[in-house]
Amino acid sequence: MKALLCKKLGDPASASVRNESEPSSSPIEVIRNYPIPQLNSPIAVRVKVKATSLNYANYLQILGKYQEKPPLPFILGSDYAGTVDAVGSTVIKFKVGDYVCSFAALGFFASFIVLLVLGAIGGVGFSTVQIGKVCGAVVIAAA
Repeated sequence: MKALLCKKLGDPASASVRNESEPSSSPIEVIRNYPIPQLNSPIAVRVKVKATSLNYANYLQILGKYQEKPPLPFILGSDYAGTVDAVGSTVIKFKVGDYVCSFAALGFFASFIVLLVLGAIGGVGFSTVQIGKVCGAVVIAAA
C-alpha cells in the first residue's frame, strides 16, 4: 500500500528539493510499499482507502503543533473514503450510501462531528441533541 509518512517534525513547505543521492530534508515521504496493518483489537477496522485529503490539521501535526501528537513515524490523513477491508469481532459496520461520491464523503467525519441545534428546547430539538450525542458528535444546543 502507498502511504504518506511523517518521519520527523518540521515544515514541509521549507524543505529543499535534493537529488536522489542526497537525503531529503522533508519531514514527509511517500512510501510505495508500506506494509498492510493487521487487526490487533476486537474494535479495530481496516479500510482500503480510495481517496484521502490533507488539511490544516495535518499540517499542524507535521509541525508538531496539533493537540493530538501521534508518535513518530505516523501516516498522514485524517479523513478518507474507501471500503472496509476487515473488522474486529465487536465492530458495527457503517456505510455511506452508494450514491455518495468518495470525494464527497471525505469531509464527512471532519465536517459532521460538531452539531449545532437551534431550538433545542422543543421536542424535535431535544431529540436531535440526543441523537447527536449517541452518534458521537460534539453538540451545541441553543434555545
